[in-house]
Amino acid sequence: MSSSLRSGTAELDHLFLVVPDEKTATTMMEDAGLRVNYRRVHPGQGTTNVCACLDDVFIELLWLDGSEISDATEAITLSSRARGKGSPIGISWRGLSPFENQIGGTTPYFAPFMPEGVSIPVATASLDPRLPFVFRTPGGTPPIKRADGLVGERQTPELATLGCCELVVPNADSVQELLAPFELISVRSGDPALKLTLLRPDKTVGLKVDWAI
Repeated sequence: MSSSLRSGTAELDHLFLVVPDEKTATTMMEDAGLRVNYRRVHPGQGTTNVCACLDDVFIELLWLDGSEISDATEAITLSSRARGKGSPIGISWRGLSPFENQIGGTTPYFAPFMPEGVSIPVATASLDPRLPFVFRTPGGTPPIKRADGLVGERQTPELATLGCCELVVPNADSVQELLAPFELISVRSGDPALKLTLLRPDKTVGLKVDWAI
């Protein structure tokens, strides 16, 4: 992997975690103290999600819903991850990033729910299913700036932004290199977990989320 990933930054947009089913997703959100702001089905990808929205970041839980899965989704490793064969963690950036500054740094994913001919750039290194799935969010508008009503009231007034995200994984060194552009994400070795620190509008800690993976 190119060292140029360490010389630039990527703006974090989404954090997602693949879970077994809808009941698990709903329970995890409730137990964490997060409100679900919206639910979305991904036709042809075979997945449905629920999202809790901060001002700056989407927190998503995703599961296989039993619907049809396209060949493109199989090839990009998403479906195998959802079946438990690989890292269940997904991370997306918005705007430009160091991933796109490398030759072969991204691979196009022609997601079946996108308009014909439009692809989602996926960090090529993250096609290794042992690593988190890293991609660019289509559109890339922060929750607070969305004007379509999708995100509702987000997590306001209690919570505003993501303070930090810690990934605990068995293969910390390789994951650290892949995720180096994301300033809010740290990685360490240990029993797999996703740990989030969420901030109130005054920047004090409002909530800590600790999800075992």
